[in-house]
Amino acid sequence: MKRIFYISPAANLGGAERCLLETLKCLDREKFDSTVLLLEDGPLRAAIKPHATNVIFLPLPQILSRAGDHDGGLVGKIRMLFCLFFFVRKLRKVLVSLQPDILHANGIKAQLLCSLSKPRGTRLVWHIHDYTSLRGISSNLLVKQAHKCDLAICNSKSVEADFNEVCPTVLTSIVYNAFHVGEIVPEPPRHLARISLVGTYAKWKGHQLFLEAISSMQDVFRKRGLLFQIIGGPVYLTSGSQVSQDELETISNKVGIDDLVEFHDFATDLDVVYAKVDILVNASIQPEPFGRTLIEAMAYGKVVIAPDTGGPLEIIEDGVTGFHFQSGNAESLAQAILRAIDYPDIADMIKAAHRNVREHFSHEALRKRMSEVYGQLTSG
Repeated sequence: MKRIFYISPAANLGGAERCLLETLKCLDREKFDSTVLLLEDGPLRAAIKPHATNVIFLPLPQILSRAGDHDGGLVGKIRMLFCLFFFVRKLRKVLVSLQPDILHANGIKAQLLCSLSKPRGTRLVWHIHDYTSLRGISSNLLVKQAHKCDLAICNSKSVEADFNEVCPTVLTSIVYNAFHVGEIVPEPPRHLARISLVGTYAKWKGHQLFLEAISSMQDVFRKRGLLFQIIGGPVYLTSGSQVSQDELETISNKVGIDDLVEFHDFATDLDVVYAKVDILVNASIQPEPFGRTLIEAMAYGKVVIAPDTGGPLEIIEDGVTGFHFQSGNAESLAQAILRAIDYPDIADMIKAAHRNVREHFSHEALRKRMSEVYGQLTSG
């Protein structure tokens, strides 16, 4: 049995963390033994306990956990390097004692720390969830450690192409994110009246574009009896990278669509979330690395709309399993919403979407791919 050691720098339930959770659920326990090390505490810790042999909590010092926005001058950098040195020693001691066959780093901080601390003979996997080229300083640091990485798992062809531009010498493999999907196709919604954007309040998720699209055709939408919902909440410690509900409500009131738009907190129970949804919209204004809510919605039998860039191009076939709109174009998004509402055979579309998720994005598909990837790494 091969020993897999996962490291996650975050313990909330964001996209990368939910990907880790699904990977653990799907792992072939007859072939692989799993230990997870968390660098912070949070809801992920309880969620993964039933699915991992061992869970270790090794808190990352605050100066390192906030290194991405650190600007402490020369003294601050010296303190950070001093702290990094001792933390890497501590982490390496844990890894040497356990001697994992594979070290699976889930996130850029984990990838850098693992590159500095992996024991001799351990194979290192970087799990790439985002566009590496957009990560500035972190991207440059990864390039310097790329020779220590044995394989980079990318969650889409789009992310793989970007990563290959940054780290062309690293072997890559595509493993799509997964979601539990049943064998029975859900019944289609009786009326396509509730159009929802589900996601964090990160600015690039396109909440303002969503509101702009609603405003552009508000009279038509009002006559159709449509209800638009923003479901989610903040994810970052700092406010600069995200919008607030107050800001979104102010925009909604200003353009006169407050009667069309509702706001709901995100629920951890996805049955509750998707019970509110007929049409799910991904409105991201930057290319979406994957688009996890799309496969969730498709598994629940919902109609999906997403930009014509990035990961969604690998999930949705326009007019067959969902709808695309021109990225960043509010008018195009509004037209896509009308196109979905007026589509003549939603039942067939939902069947095709459900079949697509089962074939490419199911737990069964993930279990097979991870067994293949880990098997290749350890076969020598």
